This record gives sequence, C-alpha cells and structure tokens, in this order.
Amino acid sequence: MSARAHVVAAAASPLPADSPFHNRFHLAAVAFLRAKQLQAGARPRVEARGRKVVTLALLEVIADTISWHVQ
Repeated sequence: MSARAHVVAAAASPLPADSPFHNRFHLAAVAFLRAKQLQAGARPRVEARGRKVVTLALLEVIADTISWHVQ
C-alpha cells in the first residue's frame, strides 16, 4: 500500500469499540431510516434548532434516543 493510501485509510476513523454499530455504513442505514420517519412527521427526540432532517436523525442515533435492532 502506498503512503498516500495509508494516510487516507487512517483518516477514516473506525467506530469506537463499544459502539453498537458494525461499521459506519450500518450507522448510516439506521440514520437513513430514522430520517424517513422524521420526514413523514415523527417528532424529533433531540433539540431541532432548525437542523435538517438527516442531521437530526444522525444526532438521535448517536445519542441512542431511538431503539433499533438488526434482523
């Protein structure tokens, strides 16, 4: 692996070891589903303060304010 590729790989920090997500794509998938719920009219579980739906969804998932499970 070239030095440049190694720097790019290191910049994409992995999720913490205690994270319930398998990887960052899993986090994105859960946030996407929550964003769809918010767009359909669900009440935000964190302070909205004019944030966009996707940002709210990510904040809710990270704050562990929504329940979810992997099937």
